[in-house]
Amino acid sequence: MLGKGVVGGGGGTRAPKPSFVSYVRPEEIHTNEKEVTEKEVTLHLLPGEQLLCEASTVLKCVQEDSCQRGIYGKLVCTDFKIAFLGDDESALESDETQFKNKIIGENDIPLHCVDQIYGVFDEKKKTLFGQLKKYPEKLIIHCKDLRVFHFCLRYTKEEEVKRIVSGIIHHTLAPKLLKRLFLFSYATAVHSNTPTNPQNHTVMFDTLEDWCWELERTKGSMKYKAVSVNEGYRVCERLPAHFVVPAPLPEESVSRFQGHGIPIWCWSYHNGCALLKMSALPREQDDGILQTHKNFLDGIYRVIHRPPYEIVKTEDLSSNFLSLPDIQTAYSKFKQLFLIDNSTEFWDTDIKWFSLLESSSWLDIIRRCLKKAIEVIECLDAQNTNVLLVEENASDLCCLVSSLVQVMMDPHCRTRAGFQSLVQKEWVAGGHCFLDRCNHLRQSDKEEVSVLAPGAGLCVRMHPALLSRKAA
Repeated sequence: MLGKGVVGGGGGTRAPKPSFVSYVRPEEIHTNEKEVTEKEVTLHLLPGEQLLCEASTVLKCVQEDSCQRGIYGKLVCTDFKIAFLGDDESALESDETQFKNKIIGENDIPLHCVDQIYGVFDEKKKTLFGQLKKYPEKLIIHCKDLRVFHFCLRYTKEEEVKRIVSGIIHHTLAPKLLKRLFLFSYATAVHSNTPTNPQNHTVMFDTLEDWCWELERTKGSMKYKAVSVNEGYRVCERLPAHFVVPAPLPEESVSRFQGHGIPIWCWSYHNGCALLKMSALPREQDDGILQTHKNFLDGIYRVIHRPPYEIVKTEDLSSNFLSLPDIQTAYSKFKQLFLIDNSTEFWDTDIKWFSLLESSSWLDIIRRCLKKAIEVIECLDAQNTNVLLVEENASDLCCLVSSLVQVMMDPHCRTRAGFQSLVQKEWVAGGHCFLDRCNHLRQSDKEEVSVLAPGAGLCVRMHPALLSRKAA
């Protein structure tokens, strides 16, 4: 109790300084540590997905001002994702059920989505990799989709902490073999059914019929033909087994330089103009080889450029557009604005956020992508001119520009099935190097470039409900 001198106003006695010190951590204030009861929460596994390791009594923290609050649950790692199963599922579910992802939940992290993993040791944050001698009391996971997860492991059993931390590090950061990727287990376990109506389903573009259907849909069958010259990938591993070329082009020309220098059809506009792409021929120093390449390209251009009926404008994306290092440098700076661990970092960044965003050059990357797509659209629509996109392998910037053009000009590509089919056609069948550009195998980060990031970000933001309902 307090003495009279403290309570009363007389006597000139000064109140003593408070001497109480709290040794209770913020997590213990906002959660009931006395009784942490584990509830049975169902782990939803995809076909072929296997549980690898798990840990109970894990606290998923939510950063809020100067304190922390969270919810207890189980942290699991499968061969596809890291998942947090909260005891109170209702607190973790999003209200926007119509936009809910059918494969991963709000608290699921696909293994390939993990960017960096940090551990907190005695309030000090350290990057985690390889074998650990000491295990952290808190796990921080930075994701490639700009999410940040905090998991407190103070109340988890020591052996479970070792198991879950080691398992997450090994299955996300360690180099892996191609055959160990989850997609192979999934493809073996799932049963694929061929849809009867491609208009309402995702077209995979792995058969000749899929390409013929796309030609009919875009009215491009009059001038272009689907070929199977690369069936079994006997000509080029970079090209799909089936693709579309100008009708007058002899099929034997495709195999002459392993698919290089061949105009590949992407899409046709309703006025008859088409968007094409082409990978450049190797830059040889020998004069004889250079002359052979020149003669070959002259013959190709005579096929696709026949004034006044067929006029083609060439856009060389390798020389007068973006470079892959520019994209990666800008994206690395851009994502650092979102990968924030606490409120102190947030407010420090918030003061100068717009200047940091401008200095990252990411807005300039977006502007140049839009500008190039609009230039192509004006050629197709206003000038009635075919456009040929040229790039070294036609599998990076060609995919980006052609996707943006189709999303802007084709209403079908602004539907869920149409957008998924577009990604399948331009990026998957188009030969984009996902393994290298996304560093899925974690073997080398030299080729890692987020080429898909500006295109995906722009496409999703052009229409608020782009992937949820059909466009008008």
